[in-house]
Amino acid sequence: MTTDRAADESTILKLDKAFLDAFLQRDVETVNRDLPDDFIAIFPNGIVANKQMELKNVEQAEVESYSTDEVQIGWYAETVATVHFRMTLKMKGKEPKLVRDLHVYMKRDGRWQMITGQVTPIL
Repeated sequence: MTTDRAADESTILKLDKAFLDAFLQRDVETVNRDLPDDFIAIFPNGIVANKQMELKNVEQAEVESYSTDEVQIGWYAETVATVHFRMTLKMKGKEPKLVRDLHVYMKRDGRWQMITGQVTPIL
């Protein structure tokens, strides 16, 4: 099987940006469309969340702004990739905080989807 790695990376990065932007705009529809039903997230407080919990998180988000850097994509198969990055996150009424984010993408039925994500505070 051959893949167009550059095209796949572009697609994954666009999906990742749409996911993060959804928290700014409380765009539940985008997240519902893009995440699979078996999505799992690990929140900074250690809670394991499913897709429905993540949708509620988006709906109630109080993200004022975010910026990312140190973005890297890792490949573990032609259909599995990770995106990890550092993010400065500004929540409404709070001081900015730094976190490390890890998103795992899998290509299923010809479509890339984030299957899991984890946020870790930088202390």
